[in-house]
Amino acid sequence: MIAPETRQSEHRKFFHQFFETQDTKRVKRRIARAEVKLHISNDGPKWWYEEVWAGLVLTKRMVCQSGFLVLMLYLGWIQAQLTLVILLLGALLSRNYSWPSHWVGIAALSVPVGAALAMPLAKASTFSRSRVTPVRTDSMTMQRRVVWTSHLLRRTIFTLLLPFAGLAFCLSSSGPPLHWSAAVVFAGMVGFLADLGTAECVGLIMETFDTCDLQPGVNTLHRVQSMSAIAKKRRTNYSCFPRVCAGWFAAQSLGFFLAAGATVAAGRITDNYGAQTATSVVAAILLGVTVMLLVVSWRWKDVQVIPNFTMGTRRGSKDWDPSRDDPEWKAVIIGKPSGKMRRMNLLEMGSWSRWTEIRKLNKLIKD
Repeated sequence: MIAPETRQSEHRKFFHQFFETQDTKRVKRRIARAEVKLHISNDGPKWWYEEVWAGLVLTKRMVCQSGFLVLMLYLGWIQAQLTLVILLLGALLSRNYSWPSHWVGIAALSVPVGAALAMPLAKASTFSRSRVTPVRTDSMTMQRRVVWTSHLLRRTIFTLLLPFAGLAFCLSSSGPPLHWSAAVVFAGMVGFLADLGTAECVGLIMETFDTCDLQPGVNTLHRVQSMSAIAKKRRTNYSCFPRVCAGWFAAQSLGFFLAAGATVAAGRITDNYGAQTATSVVAAILLGVTVMLLVVSWRWKDVQVIPNFTMGTRRGSKDWDPSRDDPEWKAVIIGKPSGKMRRMNLLEMGSWSRWTEIRKLNKLIKD
């Protein structure tokens, strides 16, 4: 919201058509300005603070979803633990091993080095789906199987190993006669797994709350009559992802707040309870939040996303809808699904997820 719009100059003054609020049959043309307020309102901002307020409203709506709230707590606590590990590693090496400050700084580089080593895995180049041998028949695609390229499997491994890496750092930070290299190595492992866990959560936010392809005017395959009442009147010309950015802003804000608290409390906790106790408590809390995240990410409920009168429904049958005869209406079908039901988790069933928007466009949920 502070930086200028990313659209090129010739696209910043597009005239977009939209339906009037009183008379839905009348079409008006206005200049599409800004990004965030157009996502939640029909009128663009006249003043800069209206765009800022729209961003805060969208952020509040994202946080009010129970599934995303757990994801936000997980991302924030990762950042707090990472900050605490760096501070406690510096205190351990300077107090117990009497290292000078420049050597302490070099040893603390193990955390960003570990995060840098995780970058190839975060890009999923090693775990690409193209490296997996494809199935031979259509029936094999319906069989349940677990492969290393599965996002759920990778997410479970990366997130569960992070609290245990923090516990390993706790056990290795007892000081002499234990060698200092153990604490440095496990601190680097915390940075490695924290980067992987953050990357998986960013991908989870992107695939759950990215709705830029569902808005009117962006995808021409969607008919006007298939849009919700509010979305029909909305002018859209997005070059960013408002819901994704709002969710990431909320998670980062909580992470910075918890990291600041960890910075203030690191010295007091170390003096009163010891570094090992502080690290173990933080790792235990992270383990509890990780279990909550896995529960939120588990797809357990079958939800209908495609109307009954689509995908080869016979005319005149009980599933046939008379509105199907309307040439202006078309159901939103993403990809080539094998059925009308989709198994969803608590995060995907949020009120601002892309699947909720698809169900609204398909008239399966009332606006």
